[in-house]
Amino acid sequence: MAFVDNLAFSLFAISLAGFMFLYTILSIYVSYLKEQKNYYEDIRTASIPILFIGIYLLLMGLWGQFTWPLPGSYNILFYDPMIAFALVMLSFAGVSRVGGNMEYVGFMALIMGVMAIAYGIQGYFIGLTTQPIALLALFFLYGFAGVLAYPVTIIAQKKPGSRKNPWGGWTAIIILFSLSLFIASCLSGFIGLNAVASHLVTPP
Repeated sequence: MAFVDNLAFSLFAISLAGFMFLYTILSIYVSYLKEQKNYYEDIRTASIPILFIGIYLLLMGLWGQFTWPLPGSYNILFYDPMIAFALVMLSFAGVSRVGGNMEYVGFMALIMGVMAIAYGIQGYFIGLTTQPIALLALFFLYGFAGVLAYPVTIIAQKKPGSRKNPWGGWTAIIILFSLSLFIASCLSGFIGLNAVASHLVTPP
C-alpha cells in the first residue's frame, strides 16, 4: 500500500471542522439567548458537513497509521489525535441526526481532549517536531476545547426557556471554549498552509 502525504490537507480539514463546530455552538447560543425553541435544526444542518469531514479524517488517519514509511512514531503523534477527533465528529453527526442527548458526545470530547493534551506534551518533550511550541499549542488548544465541550453540550441540552437565575460561569465557559477553538483552528490552518509549499516541492 503506497504512502500518501495527506497531512497538509488534513490540517485544513481539522481547521474547517473547528470552525464548523464553533459556528454551530455560537448559533445555538444565540438561539438560547433569544429563547428560541428550534435550535436543534441548526445542529441537524451542521451535522451534514461535519459528518463528511469526520469521514475524511477517519479514513486519512487510518491510512496514515498503516502506511507511514518514515522512521519514528510520527504516525502515532499525528494520526491518533486525528482519528480521535474524527470519532467525536462522527458521534456528533450521528447523535444530531437522531436528536439524542449531546451530553454524551461532550463527555467523549472531554476524554479525547485530555488525550490530545497528553500527546502534545509528550511530543513536545520528546522533540518529535521542528516546531515544538506550535505542536504544543495546537494539541493543547484543541484538547482544552475538547475538555470544555462537555459543559458546553450540557448548556446546549438545556431548553432555551430555562434562563431564570442563570449562572454567569456558563458564559465564561462558552467564551473560553470559543476562543480555544478559534485560535486552534486558525493555527491548524496556518500550519497546513505553510506545509503546502514544502509538500509540493519535487525532490532533486
